[in-house]
Amino acid sequence: MTPSKSTTSACPQCLRKVPARVFEREGRVYLSKECPTHGADEALLASDAGLYWNAGPEGSKGCCALNHSCTMIFEITERCNLTCPTCFTASSPHETWQMPLEEFDRKLSALLANGKRDADMVQLSGGEPTIHPDIERMIALCFERGVKKVYVNTNGVRIAKDAEFVARLAALDVGRDRLQFYLQFDGFEERTHSLIRGAKGLSPVKRQAVANLHRHGLYALPVMTVTRDVNLHEIGDVVRMLVEHHPRMNTLILQPAFYAGRYENERHVERLTLSEVAHEVSRQTGGMFIPEDFGPIPCSHPNCFALAVAFVREGQVIPVSRYFPRFETWKNPGVAETIEKLTDRMPQSMLDGLADTGLVDSLIDLMAESDDTVNWADYRNFLLIGIKPFMDAHTYDQDRVERCCVHVIDREGVPVSLCEYNTLRRPRGLL
Repeated sequence: MTPSKSTTSACPQCLRKVPARVFEREGRVYLSKECPTHGADEALLASDAGLYWNAGPEGSKGCCALNHSCTMIFEITERCNLTCPTCFTASSPHETWQMPLEEFDRKLSALLANGKRDADMVQLSGGEPTIHPDIERMIALCFERGVKKVYVNTNGVRIAKDAEFVARLAALDVGRDRLQFYLQFDGFEERTHSLIRGAKGLSPVKRQAVANLHRHGLYALPVMTVTRDVNLHEIGDVVRMLVEHHPRMNTLILQPAFYAGRYENERHVERLTLSEVAHEVSRQTGGMFIPEDFGPIPCSHPNCFALAVAFVREGQVIPVSRYFPRFETWKNPGVAETIEKLTDRMPQSMLDGLADTGLVDSLIDLMAESDDTVNWADYRNFLLIGIKPFMDAHTYDQDRVERCCVHVIDREGVPVSLCEYNTLRRPRGLL
């Protein structure tokens, strides 16, 4: 008997919440639903049913259920210096709204004062946050308020063209490694950037952005929006770039394109999935990683994120996450005690590796007393590849929303699941 489950989804036309069923067919996993007004809709969730169902239990509430924010995202502007066809916020140079500095300070302070002080990180996003006139002061305010990590989600255009700006950013956090950059990096081919970002000549711009960040001691974490028939074949090259630039670049996020904001595609039924991307990483790296290396993290829903962890020694990549106990075994009292002890001291990406006994022992020795620069340097021995399949109205699953720990701060200052916000609550309501 094949697995299945019931959940709540949304109609892609009117966004009304409707009952839905997740089921397996011919080795793949689908979500189906029917709106009383607009009829039936079906979406592919996983191209490998085994990886989907084996990710972990659906029912348990993780450490971040409903109220904990591992990541708080502030969208500080709708303006952008690109008009990407795949943009889920539909940003462009024609937009004018940007968050005043006073509003940012007020919302951040209120969140930290009312139960969000345990957030691992703040992300500044947009639009393109680097063109906000107060971006430097906003970063400084985060550090003044005690935020552990600040990530700037950027397309890299200003980073590449304004070296003095990068130097000022670096001066905000000299030698502390608290400021890092999620850098759009979709591949190396000009066709890739033209189709995904709607602009020509971006390939050298992206490489210059990496060079400028590294020159000033800042970390670039490439985020690759992956879509079929455009840049799926470039995953292996981007992984090899990660290894080449390690340890200054040690994390890659692969994000299958999803259908929200400006992005529309009639092929959504045959979308890229987490499991297909995991298989492509294995195929394109010659088995450097295998699909089984990609496992869930204990924090969120088991099918919201998959992470592969490797240890890098003298240029050799040694995958270790394939040896971790799977999600359900994290309930082991010994492992749970270790996780609880280290949660507040370690970056979320590092927590994913705790289930390996040898690493637990060494990491406890390393992190038990402090989180100073020496310890962060040791963290750089790791290389991480994450796959993040955001949801849209076709794939919306309320079970995932209730386990979400990636929250965008809405216009009223309330944390909302990013996928729920993109699907149901974004101000312009674009799909």
